[in-house]
Amino acid sequence: MGLTSISPVPSKYANREVRVQPWRIPHSKPVISPGMLHPQRDQSRAGAAHVVRLGDRYRMAYWGTDADGLNYILQAETSVAEPNSWRPVGAVSIGPQTDTDHNCTGPSFPFLLPLSADNWLLYFTAWGRRSDGKLPNTTGVAISNDGGESWRYHSEHPVLPLDRPYDAEGTGSMWILHENGLFRMYYTAIGRYFPKPEGVDTGHGDTIPEIGIAYAESKDGIHWEKPLAHLVVSPRGFGVIPYEYICSKPCIIKQNDTYVMWLNTFGTAYRVHRLTSHDGFTWQWSDRHGPDGELGVGEQDAFDDLQRSYPTVIRDHNELRCWFTGNQFGATGMGYAVTT
Repeated sequence: MGLTSISPVPSKYANREVRVQPWRIPHSKPVISPGMLHPQRDQSRAGAAHVVRLGDRYRMAYWGTDADGLNYILQAETSVAEPNSWRPVGAVSIGPQTDTDHNCTGPSFPFLLPLSADNWLLYFTAWGRRSDGKLPNTTGVAISNDGGESWRYHSEHPVLPLDRPYDAEGTGSMWILHENGLFRMYYTAIGRYFPKPEGVDTGHGDTIPEIGIAYAESKDGIHWEKPLAHLVVSPRGFGVIPYEYICSKPCIIKQNDTYVMWLNTFGTAYRVHRLTSHDGFTWQWSDRHGPDGELGVGEQDAFDDLQRSYPTVIRDHNELRCWFTGNQFGATGMGYAVTT
């Protein structure tokens, strides 16, 4: 059974694609390297960042991994005027819950959501125990009542139950829009594992996961409902080359009346591609930019010569600023791109 693709966008929107200017990569080296900001906690990995603007500064939450393979969510700040003069903030935001099965090796893929000056939420992907070789990922949330200075895990985990066919095997990274009092979550959903199609090269061997983008809604950011019976974005399978079986970790901004989503597709390596929507439910793929996607890859032997992935995008006036992850999911650090 092949993988399905998303429904086509209604014809009245067919010629209203949002144009994103070409990306420029001003730095050939990572702007954040492993061990640079929190050397005891991000020695092996610094990646998968989420960046928010707080007045005249940016706050970043990112995935760090230490020398023992344990995962942490760490924070950094820089000024808007100097978007890559990052300095560490605090120590560990959240780390492994070694006495649990669901988060024993620690959290990853953060999404930072300040609701007020004091009350913040921090969503994450937990890495737990699983003996069948499948991804041991679920989605949780931590709470801060002092503006991100200290955090506590919410008592209920996972915050998203694995109760739909499209997320029965696990959930992961997410993006949340807070609009008109409603939290709208777009999250990575693992539906099933299946034998790879004959003749297809994969990054997961002979048994591969079906991973797409699912949707949930909440009035408080803690308790979620899933109003749809299907994914909002599915991998395109044989519709593209190479064969695509993963769409993950969305990043979404709104431009006028249009939502723009960047996500990470996978066949043999992660690549960044873009979609647009006018309602947040029906998404249309934009121009493919070739097999290397919208961000491409770096020069040979660079920190990002194999893949650029996991973008977080912020608008600054007429410019888009993007922080992305380099090779090996952050083992070589994070880079920076800007629209020209």
